[in-house]
Amino acid sequence: MHATKRRFSALLLLVGLLGINHGALAWQCPQNLKQSLPTLEAGSLNLCDTVLSAKAVLVVNTASMCGFTPQFEGLEKLYKEFKNQGLIVLGVPTADFGGQEYDNAEKTAKVCHANYGVSFPMFRKACIRCDQPDPLLRLVAEASDTMPKWNFYKYVFDPNTGTARGFNSRTKPEDAALRKAITDLLALP
Repeated sequence: MHATKRRFSALLLLVGLLGINHGALAWQCPQNLKQSLPTLEAGSLNLCDTVLSAKAVLVVNTASMCGFTPQFEGLEKLYKEFKNQGLIVLGVPTADFGGQEYDNAEKTAKVCHANYGVSFPMFRKACIRCDQPDPLLRLVAEASDTMPKWNFYKYVFDPNTGTARGFNSRTKPEDAALRKAITDLLALP
């Protein structure tokens, strides 16, 4: 009976430690994300609140004049399919690669909304390869240990752990691996 009591005590200690460790591993929003940024939709979004409100976050560095711009259609379909399950898609227009983004937010908005029917949040033009990179792009690039190499680089970010997985520009929104990365996060409690 004494051995059973020790095993039970050891099991309780292990369960307690696992519970403490799980809570300690929860991702905390970094200071540089504790801000609101303007969107193309004439409002602004608080980055921390937006990221933490989702089960899965898909961040894409977009460009209006790129050969990959038609991927907006697939991104919108993905967003519509999974948004009620906890996915948020966030677009960040950049001109870092080939200068393929307008300086004028109205022109960018027309491409996104009028041409491709984008309904997910799109921020105003930012950069990733500059002295003050966009905080959202910086977060996912660091979390995945992968800097974007061109426009329409995609990152699936887990707001519970602060980890991300990068997908190159050629990865289409309907790609099985990208969808699996999203659905795996959406399936978590």
